[in-house]
Amino acid sequence: MEINEEKISLIRIFKNKQEEIDDLVAREVSFSIILNGKKIVTLNCSPENYKSLGLGFLFTMGIIQGKKEIKSIKIDKGKSLMNIEIEEASSLKNIDLKDIQMRVYQSEERKEKSIFNDFSLKIEASQIFELILEMQRRARLFKLTGGVHSCALANKNGDILIFKEDISRYNTIDKILGEAFINDIIMMDKIIVTSCRITSGILRKIIAARMPIIISRAAPTDQSIKLAQKAGITLGGFVRGKKMNVYSYPQRIKI
Repeated sequence: MEINEEKISLIRIFKNKQEEIDDLVAREVSFSIILNGKKIVTLNCSPENYKSLGLGFLFTMGIIQGKKEIKSIKIDKGKSLMNIEIEEASSLKNIDLKDIQMRVYQSEERKEKSIFNDFSLKIEASQIFELILEMQRRARLFKLTGGVHSCALANKNGDILIFKEDISRYNTIDKILGEAFINDIIMMDKIIVTSCRITSGILRKIIAARMPIIISRAAPTDQSIKLAQKAGITLGGFVRGKKMNVYSYPQRIKI
């Protein structure tokens, strides 16, 4: 099991006093993805779930569509890298690998089509409040360090299927979607619950996975709201206690 936290010495100041104490901080490593012999990206991440993170990244970037395209995967935990060989699919031929690093967190303008016209999936508001609390209860590394984001995949019954933490909010989404990809979990009837701010980059990952609902304890940006409205995604935020804001398609949330 990888160690995600590290003990350090620091000076804590409180009012007019200071003391030297030991505390825990989240570890950060550089994780590289080698695709067909070429290093295409290096992600700063927590040192775990490399396979889920790598596949989630490739999936949400549109480089792989299904497991049939994958010829081999090798994870080197010591060097923090994934070496993956895939078929030379048309999706790979159309991608400028030199441009991938630049596009990782960009909020470039794209014409996103509405992908969710079906509103049959609904979830109780009370279940959302409980999911946020359950996500916080599971956030072991955050409780130790205060330095990571949390993310969960849930079903409409309010059950958490996958839970992940990472120093990067983007990585938590990729780890969730990567594990779902590995285990052939259908995403169109699932919900993402997260602790992080929702940006347009986060929304594009949700669109790539074709998920209809994303809920956050934090705030969305204006561009993520516009993108959710265009794509037909229900976006909720600022979940606190028994309150939340719903920025798009509230008909999927039952009161």
